[in-house]
Amino acid sequence: MAQKRIPTWAAVLIAGVIIVGMLAVAAVGGAAFFIYRHVNATFTGQERASEQFSLARARFAGQRPLIELAHGDEPIVHREMMKAEAEQRLESIRVLAYDRRAGKLVRVSIPFWLLRVVPSHHFSFLNDNGIEIDSDRIRLTIEDVERRGPGLLLDSRDRHGSQVLIWTE
Repeated sequence: MAQKRIPTWAAVLIAGVIIVGMLAVAAVGGAAFFIYRHVNATFTGQERASEQFSLARARFAGQRPLIELAHGDEPIVHREMMKAEAEQRLESIRVLAYDRRAGKLVRVSIPFWLLRVVPSHHFSFLNDNGIEIDSDRIRLTIEDVERRGPGLLLDSRDRHGSQVLIWTE
């Protein structure tokens, strides 16, 4: 009895679809793992969140943030804090944010190599609670942050009690 053969073009097409499917699954799994490792969100009360912010702020006692943000005013970037060139490579940018309305404390750690690879070298953190860092308004680039070196980037609170602390290491 003669066996039916699959045409070569069909075998190549099937193999291509399988490979693309496997790559898509790997990309989604990799993204999920990255988020799992670098983002931590917990629900907590304002007292506990205030303790966490106090501990984080203690590391930067006496240090002025690179960006000062007051509600309703234009952000102030202290460019005088930036050196002519970066003295050391930054490892990560860390964010500690608390949304009082939701009772949610979020910790984010983004490896700095990832920021260097991103096509746009501008910062843009947007938040509908009134705390906003928009690169179009402050014109802050990755290179500016690297020239600043490790330290406090932003320490902000809004009128609703939400807080954001951003620093580099």
